[in-house]
Amino acid sequence: MVFFDIFQMSVKNLYRRKGRTLLTVSGVVIGCCAIVIMVSLGIGMKEAQEKMLAQMGNLTRITVSPSPSVSKEKVNMDKEAVRRIRGISGIKSVVAREKLELGDLKLLAGEKNRYQRDYVTIIGISEQDFEQLGYTLLEGKFPDKKPLDVLVGQNFAYQFADSKRPEGKNMVDYWMDENVKPYFKPIGAEISIAQEKEKQQPEQSGQQAAGKKEDWKIIEKITAVGRLREDSDLYEDTSDGLVMRMKDAERLQKQLQKITGQKKSKEYSELYVYTDSIRSVETAENAIRQMGFQTSSMESIRKPMEKDARQKQMMLGGLGGISLIVAAIGIANTMIMSITERTREIGILKALGCFLGDIKKEFLLEAAVIGFIGGLIGVAVSCLVSYILNYVSQNVSFGSGAAESMVFAGGMEASGAISVIPPWLAAFALLFSVLIGVAAGYYPANKAVKISALEAMKA
Repeated sequence: MVFFDIFQMSVKNLYRRKGRTLLTVSGVVIGCCAIVIMVSLGIGMKEAQEKMLAQMGNLTRITVSPSPSVSKEKVNMDKEAVRRIRGISGIKSVVAREKLELGDLKLLAGEKNRYQRDYVTIIGISEQDFEQLGYTLLEGKFPDKKPLDVLVGQNFAYQFADSKRPEGKNMVDYWMDENVKPYFKPIGAEISIAQEKEKQQPEQSGQQAAGKKEDWKIIEKITAVGRLREDSDLYEDTSDGLVMRMKDAERLQKQLQKITGQKKSKEYSELYVYTDSIRSVETAENAIRQMGFQTSSMESIRKPMEKDARQKQMMLGGLGGISLIVAAIGIANTMIMSITERTREIGILKALGCFLGDIKKEFLLEAAVIGFIGGLIGVAVSCLVSYILNYVSQNVSFGSGAAESMVFAGGMEASGAISVIPPWLAAFALLFSVLIGVAAGYYPANKAVKISALEAMKA
C-alpha cells in the first residue's frame, strides 16, 4: 500500500471510534497545555528579570577602577592600559572617563553672577564616545570643536541658588512641582568656574567692613550647548552633572591643580568597557582583574538570577512533561484496546498479503495523528490561556494599597507579561506531542504485527 492509503485507513479507524479518540486527544491537549504554559511562565520570568537588570544598568558594561593603592604591583590605568584592555577577546569598545571635583570652587551663572552652585561632578570623555555611552539630548547639540562647550544634566540648572534670596528660599524645588522652571535656561548660558576672593576683614573698632559684596576670580568660562535626558544607568552624568570633552577636562584639571596644589594623577578616573555580548562579560572581567584593576558589572547580579530562572523553568517544564507522559499512557492504552478489537481485521490484512511494515505504519500513524491533533489544539488553547493571563495581570486590580501590586510567577509584577510563548516553544510542543504519540504507539504496533494470521481469522 502507498502511504496515502495507509494514512486514509488510519484516519477512518480513528473516526469510527470517535468517543475514545476524543478522550485520548483530550489527554494530549491537557498535557501539551501544561508543558507550554509552564515553560511560558518560566520564559516570562526570565524576560522580566532581564528588563529589570537592563533598567539597573547596561548588562554588557564593565566599570574598571584603578588598582588599589595597597597593591604590591601598582598598574596605571592610562592609555597603555586602555590599549591592552582593547586587545582582550570579546571587548567591543573602551571609554575612558576623567572625573573632576571642584572642591571649594563654585559655578556662577546669570547677570552679575547672581546664581551660584557649590558642588558639581564634571565628567570628561572623548567626543567620539558620546554615542557609545548612550547619551540622549533633550535639547541643544553635542559639543563640536569649540573649546569648553559642554553638556549638562537634565536637572543641572535646578541646583543653582539665588544669592539675592534668603537662605532656605533661594532654590527651586522641582521635586514638588515638575513643571516649575529653573532660574535660568542652561542652553547657551555662559557659566563661570570661579574662586571666591578673600573677604575684607572687619576693623578692630567693630565697624562692619564693606565686604558684603563678594568678589570672584574666574578660573574658566564654559558654555552649555546641550541638555541630556536623565538616565538611571548614567545618573551622575545625566541628572545634574556636567560633561565635557577629554581635552577640556585635562585643561581644567591643570587649572585646578594650580589652585589646590595637588598633583594630577597619571590615571583615568575610570573606564567603561563594553563587551560584544552578555556571555563575554565574565571572561573579560576576569582578564581585566588579572591585569591588576578593580571591576564591577551586572554579572554578579545577573548570573545568580539567571541560574534561579533556569531552575524554575526546568521545574515548571518538568511538571508539564509529566502531564504529557500521562497522556502518552492514555494513547498506548487506546491503541492496545484498538488492536484487541481489530484482531480479525489484522488477520484479513495479513491473509490478503499486506506487508507487516504497512500494518505497523497504520497503527503508528493513528498514534501520530492523535498526538498531532492534540498538540495542535493544545498550542492554540495555550496561546489563549497565555493571552488571558497577561490581560488579567495588566488590567485587573486585585485589591487596594499594596495588594494592587500583585506578584505573579516568582516576583514579577502584574504590570508585565507573565506568560511568553515564542514560536520555537509552540513548534516544539507540537513536535513533542507527535513524538510522544508515536512512542506510545510503538509497542501496540509491534504487538499487532506479531499476531498470527490464522489465529486472527479464528477470532
